[in-house]
Amino acid sequence: MLSKFNLWVEDYPKQGEYLLFNSRTQALLKINQELKNTLDEISGHQVTKSPSHQLKENLNALKESGIIVEDENEEQAKLDDFFRQLKYESDTLPFEVTILTTYGCNFKCVYCFEESVKQNLSLNDKTSDLIIKWLIDKAEQRNYKRIFLVYYGGEPLLNTQPIYHISRKLKDWAEKKKVEFGFGIITNGSLITPGLIADFLALGLKDIRISIDGDREAHNKKRPFLDGHPSFDLIINNIKSIIDKVNIAIAGNFDAENFPTIPKFLDYLEKEGLLHKLKSINFQPLAPRLGPKTNPGAVELAECLSFFDKKGMFEEVLSIKKELSRRGIKIPTGLAINACSLIMQDGGVTIDPKGEIYKCNALLGYPEFSVGNVRSLKFNQRYQEFLDSDAWTKCPKDCPYVPMCQGGCRFFSYLENKNFSDISCKREYLDRIMPELIKLEYEKLVSR
Repeated sequence: MLSKFNLWVEDYPKQGEYLLFNSRTQALLKINQELKNTLDEISGHQVTKSPSHQLKENLNALKESGIIVEDENEEQAKLDDFFRQLKYESDTLPFEVTILTTYGCNFKCVYCFEESVKQNLSLNDKTSDLIIKWLIDKAEQRNYKRIFLVYYGGEPLLNTQPIYHISRKLKDWAEKKKVEFGFGIITNGSLITPGLIADFLALGLKDIRISIDGDREAHNKKRPFLDGHPSFDLIINNIKSIIDKVNIAIAGNFDAENFPTIPKFLDYLEKEGLLHKLKSINFQPLAPRLGPKTNPGAVELAECLSFFDKKGMFEEVLSIKKELSRRGIKIPTGLAINACSLIMQDGGVTIDPKGEIYKCNALLGYPEFSVGNVRSLKFNQRYQEFLDSDAWTKCPKDCPYVPMCQGGCRFFSYLENKNFSDISCKREYLDRIMPELIKLEYEKLVSR
């Protein structure tokens, strides 16, 4: 029988040809009309003649790709095993830990998801030492072979001492233990200097991600300094001063207001000779955030939740991907399986300046969602609650997107349902955008 996780794109790239994508195995194939007819016969149990040698080879290849399965029981068993591996066998990935050097920031972004929990709190030496011990103990306990840190905030470069201290200690330990080590920084880009980057490169810096939200006018409106002064030109000059020394990625946010400025921003980067020097560039729709610390369920920017259901935003997401691809920029098409760290035993964690540990950055600053503290290697009950939230078991049995979305984002589930275990279904959105993403992935593969 055909897998229920197959997705079809008809008459592409030419009339009478089909793209066939399986969301569980991530197999993407192009097939002709003859093979499509045979698969239709298999689907309808109408096969009336013995298959040729060539057809047998094709069917065997399709079975290896997960396009064809023996029966529903086999496919269900493979899906169960797939989710078990996602949850319990992610230790083959790097041990990725995000560390907040401060909750403070020198910007006043209009959509900041930490707005409700901002406080003048920075990571000190005592807590940094506890973090170092926790990282090493956890790495040795789980026998990790790769460790990657991400320094974040607030604005992490407002407090650089922990970056020096933690990175130096972890680098020395990793070299002795033959463990691969590196780190990245997520920054607004305003405090970068060539000297600072030179120091960090010596300690294991691999890349920097900088947020820019469109052209000069749009960015300055969305991401001004605390006193209202513009930040765009300073950031661009800082990028120019280090772009030949370190990998830089630009990650922007957009809504209906600043979306039209993104092509102009790309034109500007190209004119300045920066566009094709960047490691990557991508833009995502704005996301909602939790309410005040006293009432996190009072969702703020709730209108962002509805972008999945708006035809316009669907078109904008796709338009940006096509625009970047047209300019020769490698893009994530969105077909890859992105397992939520909340439901992964060895998924990434984030540590705040108090030493509180979180499994999702969107939950930062809300102690009730913390899964532990660096003063102990043991996680608390919230960690197990997240791990046990198998929302995908509640999805419709015929949904072809289950392997990719696992019942939807757990943070979105909380925003919509006030719990982490129910589904956050975006099938309407996926039905619209998936054929176009499959086409983009195909074009990316054949253009290599």
